[in-house]
Amino acid sequence: MSGATLEARVTVDRGRYTLQAEVHADAGEVVAVMGPSGAGKSTLFGALAGFVDLDEGFVHLDGRTVDAASGPHVTPRDRGIVLLGQEPRLFPHLTARENIAFGPRARGTVRATARADADVWLERVGLAGMGGRRPAELSGGQQQRVALARALATSPRLLLLDEPLTSLDPETAGGIRELLSAQLRETGTTALVATHDAADAASLASRLVILEDGRVTQTGAVQAVMDAPATPFVTIIAGTRPHRGPAGLQARIVQVDEDEDGLAARARTADGAEVVLRLPIGTAIAPGATITVG
Repeated sequence: MSGATLEARVTVDRGRYTLQAEVHADAGEVVAVMGPSGAGKSTLFGALAGFVDLDEGFVHLDGRTVDAASGPHVTPRDRGIVLLGQEPRLFPHLTARENIAFGPRARGTVRATARADADVWLERVGLAGMGGRRPAELSGGQQQRVALARALATSPRLLLLDEPLTSLDPETAGGIRELLSAQLRETGTTALVATHDAADAASLASRLVILEDGRVTQTGAVQAVMDAPATPFVTIIAGTRPHRGPAGLQARIVQVDEDEDGLAARARTADGAEVVLRLPIGTAIAPGATITVG
C-alpha cells in the first residue's frame, strides 16, 4: 500500500499552551517537524494518531475524515496510522519475528505468511538470522530496527516518527537514519518525522515544518528554510546542519554540557579559536563531531 495524502488542521488546548497547527503531506512525502522542547510536536502527533482529542479542527487521509472535533472519530487502530517514538516498545515475550508479524496477524494474515514476511523485513533492516531473539537479547539500535520493521510491515497510510533516534548513540543513530531514508523511499510511505536534529531533516525529509509555542512559524523545502531562518530557533538549528561546500568555518566539538536552557556545545576551529553553540536538548551532537559554523 502506498502512503496517503494528509491534510490536518489541529487545535488542542493543553492548559499551559494551545496547539494550533496545520500540516500537509503528499502521498509518499516525508515531512520533518522541528521545534524546541514543549513546542507541541508530540501533542500534534498524538492528535493525528487519535490518542489526543481535538478541541477544534480535523484530520483527513486521502480526503476521508478520520477525526474531527464534531465527529467522526475513527479509532487509532482503524486509521492506518502508526506512531513510533523514542522507545521501541516491543513485546518483551515475543521474538523479533513475532513482533513484526503481530500487526499483519491482527489484520487477518495467516501465521505462516506473516512470519515469512517478517523474515523478509528482518533482512531489509539488517537483522537477517535474528528473528528468534527476544528484545532483551538485542541492542538498543537493533530493537529500534525491529520496531521500524514492525511499523512498516503493516503498510501504514501514515507513519509518525516521534524523535526515534534521540535515545541512540550518534553512530547507531546514523545507521538507523540511513535505513529510515532508504526504507521510506522504497516503500513510498507518507511520513512525518519529529526531530531536534538538522541532519535528520536534511537526510530524511523534502519539507520542513517549524513548530514553536504550539504554532507553525515557518514551513517550506528543508534547504529553503535553513537558508532563510525566520526565528532565532531556526537560526540555531541551521547552524548545526551538515554543509556542502565552503559555506562556513570547520570546527570540532570538544565538550557538550546540558543545563536548564538546553545544550552548550564548545567547538574549536583549526586555528584554535573557540565558540560556544546553544542548542536544543536532544540535539544529536557529541565531542569529536566536526561541524560548520556559519
